[in-house]
Amino acid sequence: MSDADVIVVGAGAAGIAAARWLTAARRSVRVLEARDRVGGRAWTNASALGVPVDMGAAWLHSADRNPWTDYARQHGFVIDERLPQWGTHLGAAKLSGAQRIEYGQAIGRFEDILREAAARGRDVAIADLLPQDRYRGRFDSIVTFLTGAESTRMSNLDYMNYADADTGIDWSVKGGLGKLIAHAAAGLDVHLNTPVRGIDASGARIRVSTDAGMLDAGAVIVTVPTAVLASGGIRFTPRLPPPFADALAAIPMGANGKVFWRMAPGTLPFTAPTTFMSPREGSGVASYQAWAGGEEVLQAFFGGDLARELEQSGEAERFAREELAQIFGSAFPRHVQDSLVTGWIDDPWALGSYSHALPGQAHRRLQLSEPLHGRIFLAGEACSVDAAGTLHGAFDSGIRAAGQALAVLGTP
Repeated sequence: MSDADVIVVGAGAAGIAAARWLTAARRSVRVLEARDRVGGRAWTNASALGVPVDMGAAWLHSADRNPWTDYARQHGFVIDERLPQWGTHLGAAKLSGAQRIEYGQAIGRFEDILREAAARGRDVAIADLLPQDRYRGRFDSIVTFLTGAESTRMSNLDYMNYADADTGIDWSVKGGLGKLIAHAAAGLDVHLNTPVRGIDASGARIRVSTDAGMLDAGAVIVTVPTAVLASGGIRFTPRLPPPFADALAAIPMGANGKVFWRMAPGTLPFTAPTTFMSPREGSGVASYQAWAGGEEVLQAFFGGDLARELEQSGEAERFAREELAQIFGSAFPRHVQDSLVTGWIDDPWALGSYSHALPGQAHRRLQLSEPLHGRIFLAGEACSVDAAGTLHGAFDSGIRAAGQALAVLGTP
């Protein structure tokens, strides 16, 4: 490997966006990726089940203003513009129009409480603000699905920063969203299986140490998840200043997991893409999707403490099988042909699903966008104030970091 104007650490959505932008600006860019693939937490696995499934990111959220939507259309990807219809089913039963209105109004009341608190400058745990009623367990589950965190550990301000910016338009990509992100890395100078161990900004040039040797750069963009940085996965010289270290600790990674099943032909419980939640009361339940990604696949989705417990115990598939048997009958699990379970929490290059702000810490996301030692710039979904946990949030932060790097280097 040769030296570069800019080294980008991580070939996920943010790193790819930054590298494309800088390459277009005629700067030499090296992208260093610890994994044996590009895409980061956007990964389409097309081999395990014989059909493509998105192990991580699966939706173009706010698709009507998402830059990845434009990229998909420009490069011939097929976008499924059918909305996922969240909250239409509890188990096998479709909610009536009146039930859906009642359900939506209850969720709206909870968000109005959070919004009012945020407008008054309060940044506390979601759980501290909401009343206990028949819908509270459902809402707490939604919080874990969206953030990977329990409502007791989730900032109301961080939650509403996202909720108020989201357009509610969620689309999927035929063949997998991860495949789309990987496509965007084509033509970039990406070095796989190259984890970065240290970044030294004490000299005239930044020195980046990897398992493959040492590189020099004029600027470095780091797109590594917050939990990996907080755990010391990369050694910084000089050390991270307290504001950065505090911000990384305040914006941890949440826990989300998936189980996929390829079903015997004709045995999926619905004939079209359908999402449904377990009818059990409480927050420790899963969400399910039939025809995930348009394929003859059933997906279970977990969040928060449940996701963490099931991944660490290896019980995710058993839990979901038992829940599905309760919903559709004891014979249902026998239609499963193959299964696949994700493992983001124990993935050493992720240590979680996506970021969330702890109570009282939503403002820390802004710190992550500040230059570090003048020439190191952080990017990734955790750096987005109003689109955390999304690919468009990662994209925007990558473009922001690329602009910061170019400002330091000057126009060639």
